[in-house]
Amino acid sequence: MTFDFFEGAAGTGKTHNLVGRAGEIVRDGALGEGHKLLALTFMNGARRRLDARLGENPTFRRRFDCQTFDVFARTLAARRRSLITPEMQAQADALSEFDGPCALAAGLLENDAVRQWVARSFPLVLVDEAQDLDEHRLSILQRLSLSCRIVAAADAFQCLQIGRDTAPLMGWLEGAGQSHRLTQVRRTTQQGLLAAALAVREGRDMKAVLTANTFNNRTSWNGAGFRLQDAAATQANTGLLAWAIANDIAQRHGPVVILTPDGSNAIIRGALATVQTRQWQRNNGATFGPYPHTWDRHDNEEASALLADIALPETATCADLRVLLTPLAGHAPIAQALSRMDRLRRAHGQASFTAAQVTEFVRESVRNHSRLGFRLQRGHLAMTIQRAKNREFPNVIVLWPHTATGSAEHLRRLLYNGITRAQNHCTVIVLGQNRMNAPPFA
Repeated sequence: MTFDFFEGAAGTGKTHNLVGRAGEIVRDGALGEGHKLLALTFMNGARRRLDARLGENPTFRRRFDCQTFDVFARTLAARRRSLITPEMQAQADALSEFDGPCALAAGLLENDAVRQWVARSFPLVLVDEAQDLDEHRLSILQRLSLSCRIVAAADAFQCLQIGRDTAPLMGWLEGAGQSHRLTQVRRTTQQGLLAAALAVREGRDMKAVLTANTFNNRTSWNGAGFRLQDAAATQANTGLLAWAIANDIAQRHGPVVILTPDGSNAIIRGALATVQTRQWQRNNGATFGPYPHTWDRHDNEEASALLADIALPETATCADLRVLLTPLAGHAPIAQALSRMDRLRRAHGQASFTAAQVTEFVRESVRNHSRLGFRLQRGHLAMTIQRAKNREFPNVIVLWPHTATGSAEHLRRLLYNGITRAQNHCTVIVLGQNRMNAPPFA
């Protein structure tokens, strides 16, 4: 089977070329009667973006299925369960709730009959953000490539998993078929933003490609579409950071997304709480703020936040749980968990539920909302850099605390991923002073 691989830096149009190449293949007749294109990603954010790209193209209308590797693996394992051996199941049980099904799917795909069964439905497979694949998900892709035509895209520098060696993965992708190297950045034309991102990627001093501006004894480094500054914020005094964030939001046109490598940092949380509620006044009397925002969290974090103020008993009746959860039923995942418990009570006579069961019901509902893109947001968005992968936004503020950890290489990858989410403007605010002469800034 043929294999196309697109490699390039952030914003060079890997997804654009991925979809374009798939369109050429489909127009050449790759999809027959009853066939669909299968699009796979590691994370739901990337899946939603790829789903939207495919949906915009008339070539793929009603002829594609976009899933995460985890969903594909669970579906395959469920449909071909009769072929799972006790040894395969034992190995999967020793892994996490996500890795286990992927290991099962990889094992099933060793069977030629299973591979051909998948290929009869999905002769063409797209894989975006392939640099994130671990051994289990890579095994799925390697075995699918024996029976399906593959189009994949990746950039090793955008892998944010600490300690993961991407060399074997990238080597296999580059050697599996025809490689296409992308060099022209499409996401932005802002030269300062492009120069700063390239400096971080290459391990050079960011400040050397920017212009220093000093005002009121404070220096910032600027370029077209980019600003680097610091804020002398502490946990006891987050006001200066809050002002810096609000002042930057006030200067932008359109939505602003706030990114950080550490979403639990107390200084950042305190400053953002102030940004939500406070109004500032300039010397000319003009005001700016407050700026409401929504934290875009991982699914399990979202579920835990919904249940944070509820002490779930180890075991309780459906009626008792309804009393506990009804005050929160305005949140769709809670309402759906209550509805599911009621159905189980009526259809199967289940009279009581454990705390673990209730938690899993809420988590599953949150995962479904995330998968379908139904999460509600108010105002601007805030999230971790890891959460923002494979997404793009008009304006970005990166808040860089001292609690960002990892090797110099890992810190550079984090900062690069944060900066390159921006289309129009990115401001990087470093918490604390005199920290910009060390990695990832220098």
